[in-house]
Amino acid sequence: MQTVVRGRPRVQDTADDIVASVLATAGPRVGGTEFSTRRIAELTGLSQTLVSRAVRRIRHPGQSTQRHAAPTAASPAAQRLRLMDFRVEYPRITLQFGTSASAAAPARRRFERRATALMAALWVSGAAAWTDPPRNSAAEPPSAEPSSLRAQWSPGADWEEFLAAVAALLDRCEPSEAALPGSLLRLLAARAGRGLLGVHWRAETESSGTDPIFDSNLLAVMEYPAPDRSPANRWLPRMELSATEQLAIALRKEMINSGFRPGDRLRPALFAQRLGLPPATVRTAMRQLADDGLLVQSSTGAASSTFRIPRVTGADVIDLYASRLHVGMVLLRACAAQPRHRLLPARLALGALEAAAAQGTRADVGEADLRFQQELAEASGLRQSARSFHALTLRVRMFIAVLQLDYTPAVDRLLRDDRRILTAVLEGRGDGAVRLWRGKLDNAVRHMSALAPESFDAALWDRLTR
Repeated sequence: MQTVVRGRPRVQDTADDIVASVLATAGPRVGGTEFSTRRIAELTGLSQTLVSRAVRRIRHPGQSTQRHAAPTAASPAAQRLRLMDFRVEYPRITLQFGTSASAAAPARRRFERRATALMAALWVSGAAAWTDPPRNSAAEPPSAEPSSLRAQWSPGADWEEFLAAVAALLDRCEPSEAALPGSLLRLLAARAGRGLLGVHWRAETESSGTDPIFDSNLLAVMEYPAPDRSPANRWLPRMELSATEQLAIALRKEMINSGFRPGDRLRPALFAQRLGLPPATVRTAMRQLADDGLLVQSSTGAASSTFRIPRVTGADVIDLYASRLHVGMVLLRACAAQPRHRLLPARLALGALEAAAAQGTRADVGEADLRFQQELAEASGLRQSARSFHALTLRVRMFIAVLQLDYTPAVDRLLRDDRRILTAVLEGRGDGAVRLWRGKLDNAVRHMSALAPESFDAALWDRLTR
């Protein structure tokens, strides 16, 4: 998040952060008409004037609010650069540009929107708050050779000067989509809410056909912050996960991949080895999962604890979903009374669900759907209810793993239901959103109960949810 500039209206600060969040998560689509200032204003509920001013501030931070003059054809040096390398290796961010020998078709408007999206990704990264790393940090040392085609930042340097240097180099790029390829924007969009840590993109990947480099294991699970939304990313979907959540997701994947069944024993040492974590960290997280009822623990001492996968009955499923139904009803009615910009993270999370449905796995779709639901809970402004809903979501994740739930047949329905729920909330129709939510959970509980080892008690479900 940017530091506050003296004299700038507080409402503009908020608008800047909201618009940056939209653009940072847009990906290659940012060049299209759906991300014009008018459409962003409609999306966020901000005025088009605020949005236009925010776009200019993000693209050229620290400059006047007057429209920035773009490089012209009379400035050939401004036409000849491309971004060649973008990497974030804590505690350093490096952007390396190079000269371009190609004759790509000009697309100035699309390029400018792509350049603004790149600046927005840096804007929301939270890197400005990084502190100096420990002395034994293995981070690559800064380049010994200064370069007029490189922008580099690390803690202690001036963040505003770094952003201004990146903006100036972008001004010198050829005004084409090739100067900022879609693969880079797609990668930045996927990582925007996670501080960009571990991102490494090189231009050679475009021509080689290989995927951009991304080291998802750069951070150990224990280093993830608590599940509260980072203040620097409050307009982004909540991507930060606690160690317990990270382990719960990892355990779920292992249970699915290894064919674990209810009652099977889980060995902390084995998971520590597979996840590359200290055994004590895994054991602590597994005890937390057991305390939450997500694992079964039996022990005679801390060092001799054993954990097993819980058995899930049809009554357990009905109990869980009835609780989620009623808490969700409260949250949706509160959401419907919120201003539109408060729902921005939920709208962006829905976009992630749509992307997962088109390109991801069944596990990706299920996780994206749960994240969308949690974003609605966060947008309600009801902290206690949102936390209760979050705890119930952890249990849903484990039930999905235990019952080996397959979302593939339900993808289209999930998308349709979530789109309609969000539309109702945005239009202030709380009761309509509740009706849709009730139908969504009715389908979910029946699908999950069908996989439980006993028949679905329809009468019990009806009594609890009428």
